[in-house]
Amino acid sequence: MLDRKPVTIHPDIAWFGDVRTVLSPMAGVTDRAFRDVCRAHGAGLAFCEFTAAKGLTYDNPQTWRLVDTEGEQGRVGVQIFGAEPDAMAGAARLMADKRLDVLDINFGCPAKKVVQKCGGSALLADVDLLKEIVDAVVAASPVPVTAKIRTGWDDDSVNYREVGLLLQEAGCRWVTLHGRTRNQKFRGHAHWDCIADLVDVMDIPVIGNGDVVDGDSYAAMVRETRCHAVMVGRGAMGNPWLFKQMDAADGLGACETPNLGEIMDVVEGHIAAVARLRGERYGSQTVRKHVVRYFRDFPGAAAMRRRLFATETGDAMLDVLAELRSEADLESRPRCGTLPLAENDDVNASDLCCDLKEGDRS
Repeated sequence: MLDRKPVTIHPDIAWFGDVRTVLSPMAGVTDRAFRDVCRAHGAGLAFCEFTAAKGLTYDNPQTWRLVDTEGEQGRVGVQIFGAEPDAMAGAARLMADKRLDVLDINFGCPAKKVVQKCGGSALLADVDLLKEIVDAVVAASPVPVTAKIRTGWDDDSVNYREVGLLLQEAGCRWVTLHGRTRNQKFRGHAHWDCIADLVDVMDIPVIGNGDVVDGDSYAAMVRETRCHAVMVGRGAMGNPWLFKQMDAADGLGACETPNLGEIMDVVEGHIAAVARLRGERYGSQTVRKHVVRYFRDFPGAAAMRRRLFATETGDAMLDVLAELRSEADLESRPRCGTLPLAENDDVNASDLCCDLKEGDRS
């Protein structure tokens, strides 16, 4: 096992002591089917898509569909976001009869539509409101509470130390730090030195996040930061084997790069699961963001995607996959892939207003 800083793990998350790899909450990505795929490949904890607290308190069926954890096997977390302490606490209370191991607060999302409502990483620019929110959620939640943050809003307002210690004092069981500011979004390099610094000053576990895409980068992050666990997001899309690679880097078994036949086995199961959970037509649309990445590093990948995407149902997609099996070299292996580019959705801090007296930001 790689060396890590000894930390204080609260008795109500004793199970977390053995968790080293975590699937990040991602909107439109980490649905039940994908969580199951990642968990089958070694993810120690998997998060649902992040969810608007107000939508939960308004009993919006579409919002509740994101908390699709009933009967789920393995450790699962729910992440909520919002800018109003009462709504966030209300959403936390509603988790009492749901299947989850931990409730995470999103203080890290850089998406324009989230930060313009003062949610996600916008709250790093309003620490007083952030504290109100975390205090309210910790008091209301029936399960342990954690939080995810970034290093700050921009390079001139880096405050991960202040926020991390505040979260620890408020009762969060761990803190995940993505090593970029909000203004960086996913551009440039993650500042692992900031993760290492937060690990040094915190007593509770810190999960490192940012730029881990294979076993080597996982080992490098853990060695540099001594973080308790590593969270991955974009790097796992189309590559659930990443979790096995990370385990192997920690001395927990071996992992070989999958060949095309093995990848097709996983894609087949993924498509079938999404169609079963979301319906034939809708499921065949939602799974495409994954399929495009499963095959991206193979010769002829574009032609394979065109044939798969010409279908309208999950069953039809599986029929095309069977045809591709009969035509392809199933023993071929992919080249090393790269992270997808992030969208450019710049927002200036001056465009934000986190004063709740300004009105409803649902």
